[in-house]
Amino acid sequence: MDIQNTAKTRAEVLKEFTEVYDARFFKALSEPVRIQILGYLMLQGRSDIGSITENMPQDRSVISRHLNHLQEVGILCCEKETRHMYYHINAQTFVDKLELFLTLIKKSISVCCPPDCCSK
Repeated sequence: MDIQNTAKTRAEVLKEFTEVYDARFFKALSEPVRIQILGYLMLQGRSDIGSITENMPQDRSVISRHLNHLQEVGILCCEKETRHMYYHINAQTFVDKLELFLTLIKKSISVCCPPDCCSK
């Protein structure tokens, strides 16, 4: 592959990467309280905000804000039953986003890195 084609391929990979990369999704995973919430939901399953806040040191309003953010980026699903909102992990969307990101990283490495740079 000549230099011009390599540069074009790299530019295409970069374009695809920036179109797919979801900064809000990864930022949501960088907040320790949100990771605690995800851990709680992994252990307990579907839960309402009351159950979640009973097991967290933060105020209900803080937990509510984090739950809303996790829902907005697709990590959580929310269902209303009577007066209660129940949250659970949106596992398939979570996995799909991570797999897509991993696929793009692998593609980027194959195009942008020398063949032996990452083998050590």
